[in-house]
Amino acid sequence: MRLDSSFRRRPRLAAAAAVLLTAGVTVTAAHVASAATAGCEVDYTVTSEWPGGFGASVRVRNLGDAVNGWRLTWSFPAGQAVTQLWNGSFTQSGAQVTVTNASYNGAIPGGGGADFGFNGSWNGSNPVPASFALNGVTCTGDVASPSPTPSPTLSPSPSPSPTPSPTHSPSPSPSPSPSASPTPPNRPAIENNFPVTREGAYGTNRYTVFRPSNPSAVGRAMPVLVFGNGACAHTNGSEVIQALTFIAARGFVVVDTASVDGSSNGVQSGSPIPSLLTDGISWAERENARAGSPLYQRLDLSRVATAGHSCGGLEALIAGQDRRVKSVVSLDSGLFADGSFGYSRAELSKLHTPVMFLDGGPSDIAYDNSRANYDLTQVPAVLAEQSQAGHVGFITGAQMSEGMTAVVQFLDMTLNDNATARSYILGSSGLASRAFWTVRSKNF
Repeated sequence: MRLDSSFRRRPRLAAAAAVLLTAGVTVTAAHVASAATAGCEVDYTVTSEWPGGFGASVRVRNLGDAVNGWRLTWSFPAGQAVTQLWNGSFTQSGAQVTVTNASYNGAIPGGGGADFGFNGSWNGSNPVPASFALNGVTCTGDVASPSPTPSPTLSPSPSPSPTPSPTHSPSPSPSPSPSASPTPPNRPAIENNFPVTREGAYGTNRYTVFRPSNPSAVGRAMPVLVFGNGACAHTNGSEVIQALTFIAARGFVVVDTASVDGSSNGVQSGSPIPSLLTDGISWAERENARAGSPLYQRLDLSRVATAGHSCGGLEALIAGQDRRVKSVVSLDSGLFADGSFGYSRAELSKLHTPVMFLDGGPSDIAYDNSRANYDLTQVPAVLAEQSQAGHVGFITGAQMSEGMTAVVQFLDMTLNDNATARSYILGSSGLASRAFWTVRSKNF
């Protein structure tokens, strides 16, 4: 299940159909046709909405036999229009929309899926489409065995001579099933270990980008994490290189709020600037649409998270109020009771996504804040505490791997709906079973 359903509208539209291939004809009896099953399920989610515009994500699941190349069609019911689309190509004629696969996500194995997102315009109302079709098959949800199709029965000749069997064309050989994507959609992100490129953000020195070096190897569009550094360091992000490389190697694109080389970028450090994180999301949107970018149409902008350490955690909690954000992680942080840094704990009521608070136990200076913030949070929330980590163990200490594993698993659960990650975060045999960890959760 998706965990931010209080914000998202999530109609489930599903369907099954059979594609029948005639195998042959005989003289006097019907012959059952060979068949390939086909079926599909579509999850259309309005991820954000503003006057005259909206963002949406679409997940297509193939319930039948493997397909190599897909086309999804639907009709908008109220004059909406697609204005920008990623992870595919689109055409629109009147209300009718057709989306076809990108070069890297055309193969969908049976039980697999493909994802794309788009921005659109609307006027008056923005109802969801009533139905979808995948490669011409209406999506309704189940896969039914195809009904046998009898071949026509030929009347025998009145001649006493035997009636020869009619000549017929041989059945076409079935196309080979395409190989699975490099990374299966249901594979836990923590099992990935892609080579990572660390580079300056295109067009600005306010950000450093950590990404899989070969985006196509990921096998699907990548979620985006925007990260705020400890001490609200907006120039030098060297402290987080190891931690953010760990996350990016699991198939995420991480946008950090510091210069790649620590050079001056005109941004003051030391105080929270949440707009740096939301502007980082906007940068990712532009980069996803920029021809020639290594991230061109490689980002899933319906799966965006904010995270931060210490002072950067305050930035993440405030930036997490942005409707483009679907998950928030606060590391060794939390809003202060006295409203220090200009943000009171009342801001927590504005969160609309699941949030995870991680702290390093009683020796962590953010220990009390982290606990109090968790108690006040009304959205689905996790409080994960490692009693030996202190304030920086997750970032530069011996607990870095454990802490970043928890972050990856939480993001995989909340952004990718991964069931294995969900069990790790919320189950008694996952993170909670590890030495020195205690885990609480609510509202899931």
